[in-house]
Amino acid sequence: VHENRIGATLGQDSVERGFLAGKIGFLLVFVLMFVWYRGSGLVANLSLIFNLLVLLALMVFLGATMTLPGIAGLILTVGMAVDANVIIFERIREELRAGKTIRAAIDSGYGNALSAIIDANITTFIVGIVLYEFGTGPIRGFALTLCIGIVSSLFTALIVTRTIFGLWTSRSSVSGLSIGPVAFMADMKVAFLSLRKIALGASGVVLAAGILS
Repeated sequence: VHENRIGATLGQDSVERGFLAGKIGFLLVFVLMFVWYRGSGLVANLSLIFNLLVLLALMVFLGATMTLPGIAGLILTVGMAVDANVIIFERIREELRAGKTIRAAIDSGYGNALSAIIDANITTFIVGIVLYEFGTGPIRGFALTLCIGIVSSLFTALIVTRTIFGLWTSRSSVSGLSIGPVAFMADMKVAFLSLRKIALGASGVVLAAGILS
C-alpha cells in the first residue's frame, strides 16, 4: 500500500501551476489559430471562449470541484475543440480550392468534417465514462471534466461557429472568406502508409516500455 500526504500549501501551489499552464496553453492556441486562419481563426477563438464558459457553467451546475486533474481535463478539452475547428477549416479550404463559392464551401466543409469529429469525440467520451465508472478521486474529476468538455466542444464547434459563419456570409457584400493561405502546401504529398511498419514498431516499443516500467 502506497500513501502520499500533500499539505494545503503544496496542493494550492500545484493548482496554481496548473492554471498557469492552462493560461499559457490558451494564449498559444489563440495566437496560432489567428495567425494561421486569420478571420476564421478569430471565429474559432470566440467559440473556444464560449466553450470554456459553457464548460465552467455546467461544472458549477453539477457541483463539480476544480482540481488539478480537472484542470488537465480542461486543457485537453481546449485541444479537442481546436482540433475540430482545424478539421472543419481545412475541409473548407479544400472546397475553396475546388472552386466552390464561399457559402457552398462552408456547407461542404462542415458536412465532410462531421463524421471525423463525431467519431473522435464519441470514442473519447466512452473512455471518459469508463474512467469515471471505475476510477477514484482525481481520475473521476478528470473524467467528469473531459466528458462535459466534449459535449460543450461539439456544441461550439458544430453550432456556434457555423452560426457565426452563417451571419458573416449572409451579407451580400461578402466577396471572400478570411481563412488564411488556401493553396499553401496543397500539392504536397506524403506517403504515410509506406511508414506504417516503422510507426507500428515504434508504438510497440513505447507500449512495451510502459508495461515493463
